[in-house]
Amino acid sequence: MSALTHRSLAANRRNRRESTTRRAGGVAGMVWLTWRQHRWTLLGSLVLTLVLVGWMTYLSIDMMSLYHQCHDTRCPPYSPQYAALFADYGPILQAEILALVVQYTPLLIGVFIGVPVLAREHEQRTLLLAWSQDVSPVRWLWTKLALLGLFVAALGAALAAVTDHLAHVHATIVGNSLFGDSVFPVTGMLPLASSVCWFAVGVALGAAIRRTLPAIFGIIAAFIGVMLGIQWRYPTLMKPLSLYLHPDQPSPLVSDHNGLVVDGLIQIGPDSASNLFHSPGHEVTYADLLRMCPDLSNPSGSMIPDCVARNDLLTYVTYQPSSRIPVFHLIVASGYLGLAAVALAAVWLIVRRTNLSAG
Repeated sequence: MSALTHRSLAANRRNRRESTTRRAGGVAGMVWLTWRQHRWTLLGSLVLTLVLVGWMTYLSIDMMSLYHQCHDTRCPPYSPQYAALFADYGPILQAEILALVVQYTPLLIGVFIGVPVLAREHEQRTLLLAWSQDVSPVRWLWTKLALLGLFVAALGAALAAVTDHLAHVHATIVGNSLFGDSVFPVTGMLPLASSVCWFAVGVALGAAIRRTLPAIFGIIAAFIGVMLGIQWRYPTLMKPLSLYLHPDQPSPLVSDHNGLVVDGLIQIGPDSASNLFHSPGHEVTYADLLRMCPDLSNPSGSMIPDCVARNDLLTYVTYQPSSRIPVFHLIVASGYLGLAAVALAAVWLIVRRTNLSAG
C-alpha cells in the first residue's frame, strides 16, 4: 500500500471522528447522551406513570358507575353499592392511597431524575470528559435540563389531570372537601408544578453537594419541610371570611361542602373556654359559663351543646369558600415555580464556577 493511500485512510478516519464529535455536540447528540445516561430511570418513571394513570382512570369510571346506580346521590348505607365502594381495599380506600402516592411522586422525581444529573457526573469524574467536547458546560447543562424537564412536565401534567378528576369523583361520592389538606395538594395542576420544582431542587442539591446519597437526604428533608409548611399555612394564604353563628344557624359550608373551616370549634377545658360569645366581640369566660351551666363541672356529651343553645351563645367561624380554590392553587403553584427558578439559577452559577480540572 502506498504512502498516499495511508494518508487518505488516515484523513478519512480523522474526518469521521470530527463529524461524530460535531454530531455529539448538537441537539441530536445531547438527546442520545441524555437517553443513554438516564434511560432506565426514564423508562421506570414512564411505566409507573402509566400504571397510576390507568389505575386512577379505572377507579374513576368504577366509582361513577356505582354513583349512577344510586341515582346520582350518595349511596345509602347497607346498599350493595355502598358496600362495594367502602369495602376493605375497595375503590374509596384505593383512591385515597393513590392520592397519597401522587403527593409523594415529585419527591421520587427529585431523587431519581434530578439528583443524579450532576451528582453522578461528579462522583464518576466524568465532567472533564463531558465538558471538554464541542458543547460548552452551560449548553450541556441547559440542554439536559430542558430534555429532562420536558419529560418530567409531561408526566406531571398527565398525573395532575387524572388525579384532579379522581379527587372530584371521590369528593362527590364521600362528601369530603376539595380544600382538605389530604386532597388540596393533588388537585388542579399542583402535581405538575411540584414535579418541576423538586426536579430542579434535586439538580441543585446534586450540583452543590456533589454526592448522590447526601443530596438524596437533603431533598427528602426539604420536601417534608415544604410539605408541612404548606399544610400549616395554606388555609390562611388569603384572609378567611368570618361570621358569628347562633346554635340554630347552619354553617356557611352546608351548601358549600368544598369549602374549608379554618377555625370554629368550641373548646372547653379545665378552667378555660374559647370560641363562645355573649354577643359579637364579647367572649364568654369559663366563670361565666359555669354560672350559666353549673353542671359543666362534670360535663356529659350533650351538656355543652345544650348549654350553648339554652343561653343563645354565639360561635365565631372563620372559613375559606370553595370559590377561592383556583386562587390558592395559583399561589401555591407560583411558590413551587419560584423555588424551581431559584434552584435553576443556583445550578447555573455552580456550573459556571466548576473547576473542570477537579472533575
